[in-house]
Amino acid sequence: MSECPVCQTQYIPGNVHRCSVCGWDLTPYPPALAQSVPSEFWQQQSVQLDWARQMWAKWSFSQGVWQTLSPLKEQLAQIEQQLQQAQQERQDLQEQLQQLLPQLDQPLPTLNTESHQESTPLPPLEVAVLNYELIEHQFTLNDFSDSVLSVAISPDGETLVSGGYDNMIKVWNLQTREIIHTLAGHTDSVVSVAISPDGKTLVSGSADNTLKMWNLNTGTEIMTADEHLDSVLSVAISPNRKTVASASSDGTIKLWDLITGYEIRTLFGHKDAVLSVAISPDGQNLVSGSSDDTIKVWNLKTGKEIRTLTGHRNSVLSVAINPDGQTVVSGGYDDTIKVWNLKTGEEIRTITGHEDSVLSVAVSPAGQMLVSGSSDNTVKVWHLKTGEEIHTLRGHSSSVISVALSRDGKTIASCSSDKTIKVWHVLS
Repeated sequence: MSECPVCQTQYIPGNVHRCSVCGWDLTPYPPALAQSVPSEFWQQQSVQLDWARQMWAKWSFSQGVWQTLSPLKEQLAQIEQQLQQAQQERQDLQEQLQQLLPQLDQPLPTLNTESHQESTPLPPLEVAVLNYELIEHQFTLNDFSDSVLSVAISPDGETLVSGGYDNMIKVWNLQTREIIHTLAGHTDSVVSVAISPDGKTLVSGSADNTLKMWNLNTGTEIMTADEHLDSVLSVAISPNRKTVASASSDGTIKLWDLITGYEIRTLFGHKDAVLSVAISPDGQNLVSGSSDDTIKVWNLKTGKEIRTLTGHRNSVLSVAINPDGQTVVSGGYDDTIKVWNLKTGEEIRTITGHEDSVLSVAVSPAGQMLVSGSSDNTVKVWHLKTGEEIHTLRGHSSSVISVALSRDGKTIASCSSDKTIKVWHVLS
């Protein structure tokens, strides 16, 4: 067997005159003739052979490349076809969305179900004007293994809910001071909790990027929403019990249907993490505070931004709305509390007195008092109209992360990174 000098294909001498692969002339020169061939001829033949070998190498390489590219070309054609189909589907969905959007402004049909009937507004509560100068510490809840990050009190004043760094939600009976339920399900810290106005549904936001809804009576999980891209730092429920707002480190606010759990829309506008949200008593407006040092007011129905409030020199850590719907209260990393006109966005006053960041603010049901929790380990009570400090509640040994008021205004709850909740009673 011999090999073609160009492509190294094996052949039997005498049986073939040209290589079956590259076509090189394989005819041997007779020995007698070969001896009489001039050396210049052999040099020319050598040059031709080198050229043929180079051409064969290039051709072989191109063939290999083509064999590699050919399947890729077919895959690309398939992808282009799929892309065209996806673009067509997107166009069809956009057309359907344009047809459905006008229906969002239409009132929902009346459903003959118990859950819908329960969505009627709650009757107004007769709120007494209390003397917040007389406040006593009732008791401390200390059944926690780590920092307590959020606290809420049920509308009837009988139940307290807390969320903590231990990923757990605890439900307490305020009369017996015993745990009713321990709700497990979040895989990271529970940063915020809110109770629906009818006291039946609990909403929680967590550093695991999810929002969960729970049946407060049974302690069972209703649903989980995981559309946020980062921690859910604050949750709020509308007065009509239909809408949930969630604020996230991803810089967005999402609105959810409390009954179905479906996302309604996403609000974009803040340039950094959204740390706190609150919904106005009439359900018309949403207020948000952010690490971008601003407060934004939104139309809850349309999701459109109405105005931006500026004045804090650092992150806005907490926002609350006066029950009269006229003023907004904000607590900031700049150690101040600010009071704003909700309708005009005008800053009414700045309240100073805390020696560190104001982490949480809450307004009394009668709207005359403001309660704040701070990294200076204290809870302070202020006269909302004058900004005068009325009371400083001491007892926590670390930052007061969240404060809450009962619907009758007689109970204050504060939770802290000292792993406790303190409950305070306002004397009539």
